[in-house]
Amino acid sequence: MLATAARIIHASSMNGYKYDLRDCDVTDKKSLHSFRQKRKQWSNWLDDDEEHAIWNVIHTLVWRDVTFATISKLALENPDGPLHTTMLGDTLVNGHVTMQAMALRRLIDRRRDVISLPRLITDIKANWHLLTRENFVCFDGLPYDYEAVAAECWKDREPGVVYWGDTTGPKAYSTSERMHRHLDRLLGISASIRSRTDRLPKSLITRVEGWLLNSGATEIAEWSHAYVAHAGNSQSRGAISHIQVTNNKITNAIREAARVAEAISGEILYIGGRVGSMMPVAQYDVFERLERPITSQPVGDAADTWETKSREWDGALDDVSDAILKG
Repeated sequence: MLATAARIIHASSMNGYKYDLRDCDVTDKKSLHSFRQKRKQWSNWLDDDEEHAIWNVIHTLVWRDVTFATISKLALENPDGPLHTTMLGDTLVNGHVTMQAMALRRLIDRRRDVISLPRLITDIKANWHLLTRENFVCFDGLPYDYEAVAAECWKDREPGVVYWGDTTGPKAYSTSERMHRHLDRLLGISASIRSRTDRLPKSLITRVEGWLLNSGATEIAEWSHAYVAHAGNSQSRGAISHIQVTNNKITNAIREAARVAEAISGEILYIGGRVGSMMPVAQYDVFERLERPITSQPVGDAADTWETKSREWDGALDDVSDAILKG
């Protein structure tokens, strides 16, 4: 048992946390070790994965939604403008819907080898027993009894003197108090009946899962299976023929997915949410050159390009009849 405990403590200290497992104010070190591993994994899925983090996907969806709405407004304000050209309209609308549908499909993928909201929810539910009060509050060095620590910190300090208190570690009583109060709110209990073994009600994650199921994202994903990602046959297309993918439906699905991510990230796990900061900040002028016409030249050169590329594609299959007979 001593050797096992030592291995657990060493592994935990190398897992990206500031304080060693031995320095954390919890009674069940084994449970905390598991919680820290899972918390780091969940944080990675939500925020830290460079390619597929859930919040990155949501921010991209939001950016595109705002961009498309802005372009649509420009088109409505100028009914005779180039945005109403069929070629541009088809490209913009179909491209937007396709990209949004595919990103939503990734976000709600239920496979076990991907980063997605359903996988995150499933994994959190499977490890719900780890979400105890002492793990929640004290996972990285915070004190459990913040009142005792506050009294100790202030006993020799002069009244009225500015004091910069710790925000992390065993003396960070105010951070500990905030964590406790947040947990009290989720549990619906008063501070007088707190216990180290308090565990969040599982109804929280069940409720959040229901938001995702009712978001409309599943229907959009099914549409993308049959019409975008795969060539669905008439039966598969017929099964979802009632679904009309509109930008409003996509926007609503994005909003619900974002609410699910916020509930998990900012409330249940308390590792940071996105309230007030959903839309990425552009690092350039998004309206640059929009006051200019689409072209200042006759369309002759563009028309030539259309004809040249059309002829290239018309001739792309000319060699097939001979090529199939060659070794």
